[in-house]
Amino acid sequence: MSNKVLLYLCIGIPIGYFVPISFIPQYQGKIAFLPFILNLIYSMTGGCFISIMVSEEKEKKNLRTLILSGVKLQEYLMTIILFPFMLCLGSCLIFPFLIRVSLPNWPMYLVIAIMTCFIFILANLSMALFTKNQTQATLFGFGLTMLAMVLGNLPEFVQNKFVDDVISFSFIGANTNYFKASGHLEWSDKSMLMMVLWVVGLLVLTRFAFVWNRQNHVR
Repeated sequence: MSNKVLLYLCIGIPIGYFVPISFIPQYQGKIAFLPFILNLIYSMTGGCFISIMVSEEKEKKNLRTLILSGVKLQEYLMTIILFPFMLCLGSCLIFPFLIRVSLPNWPMYLVIAIMTCFIFILANLSMALFTKNQTQATLFGFGLTMLAMVLGNLPEFVQNKFVDDVISFSFIGANTNYFKASGHLEWSDKSMLMMVLWVVGLLVLTRFAFVWNRQNHVR
């Protein structure tokens, strides 16, 4: 997959689609519209971009070359996630202004945006390191996108304690609950704790995936 196609699929589609829509009057000022935008941006710009890019590196043996040259996990993470993270976070900061939504708790929104970006990036990165080709990585990336969209919109259709718990423990729980509470989410909410645990767990998984590649694919 060429770099132009990659940029179009993972960046051009979500941002190019939602920027014009954000200027439509009926969508402006609607905070309920924002989480739908963000979930797609997290998934495509932060997530699928990483999985497709890393799997392409594996197919071209670039990852093998990097590991053989002595590149460490920290160095690889810095180079591979910097661009999608900045683009994803930048989009999260811009869209509330584009659709003219007033967020009551910007510090919490910023923390959730940063952590959720990392969750999607690390989840897709670790799975891309485990998969054998772009097809598998792409399927996982789009599967995670669909799951994020379903979980993000589930509270609008089903409201009970079981669904609330599933969402709170999910990888987008904090983001979903923040908008469900119209920005008045407590810092002590269990979804906030789970968000931190997801990041820590995915960091461990990513490290294991990197070591696994070094041991099994560079012999």
